Amino acid sequence: MNATQENGFPPSPTGLHEERSYLPVLISGLATTALALLGIYAMDVNVKDFNIMGWYANYVIPAGAIIVGVVAASGYGLASWFSGIKITSRLLWTVLALQLFAYFAAQYIEFHNLHLIRRDGQAVGFLEYYDAVARSFAWKQSDGSMGEPMGAWGYFFRGLEVLGFAGGGLIVPLILRKAPYCPECQRYMKTRQLGLVPASVPVKKVKKSDLAGKAAYKAEQQQSLEGGKQTVTALQQFAGGNQTAEFRTKLEELQPGKKKAARLPVRFSLELVHCKRCFGGRLVAKMLAGQGKQLKKTDFASTDLHPEFVRSIVQ
Repeated sequence: MNATQENGFPPSPTGLHEERSYLPVLISGLATTALALLGIYAMDVNVKDFNIMGWYANYVIPAGAIIVGVVAASGYGLASWFSGIKITSRLLWTVLALQLFAYFAAQYIEFHNLHLIRRDGQAVGFLEYYDAVARSFAWKQSDGSMGEPMGAWGYFFRGLEVLGFAGGGLIVPLILRKAPYCPECQRYMKTRQLGLVPASVPVKKVKKSDLAGKAAYKAEQQQSLEGGKQTVTALQQFAGGNQTAEFRTKLEELQPGKKKAARLPVRFSLELVHCKRCFGGRLVAKMLAGQGKQLKKTDFASTDLHPEFVRSIVQ
């Protein structure tokens, strides 16, 4: 068996790739973070009773902070996608550190602009200010008034706010980290669905008392599943063997029933993952079970492809 890299493709002849600077990604992320926080500050000042960072779902999910974190860190993801600079573990930790720094920097700027003075004429320190803000955390009542300050418990909710902002900023980079990537060309790969393979029969009601009917229905489902697996295996073999004509013919046989297959409780999705520059790629088959929010995806098979085969399919 030939050696392969982590993404399933043969290693380069030299096995070496030039490490690219993270600087464009970091600059872009810091720019969107600054713009997002500036926008939040402007709305807090100019819009009455507006505090998106204080939005909570079910009292414990910092929904507002997560939203702001995603928007603020969108630049990291956008720059990574368009530049082809891969999201690595080190870059993720850097993004997390910058998100935390940005949060507390924004808090400090807000504090600094208030110019708070104690009754004795001494300036209020940042830690003293932050402690007061945390302890004064209170829920807004249904009549519009504010409830009682939570005291030390306010730190818990301020902590959730920090985690929501920092964690929200990692959502897009984490998604990109799992995205297919071509190390040879140093760019993210495209994923294209080629077809759906039926792997079950339509759902039908069978009475509990009808044991024979239930057994027949189960056998029918199993037979359809095995047939789907055989079809996928044949397509994988054609693709891996660079048999383009046979692959296209088999795939075209599935097209008329694609809409019907999409409504089945179980089906296989055939996806072509490829690089638009070098045409390296693989054919991935995933088992789809359920519909809508109950949809579950399971990797079933993956076959490395010859660039000529990928080029013929893409073009």
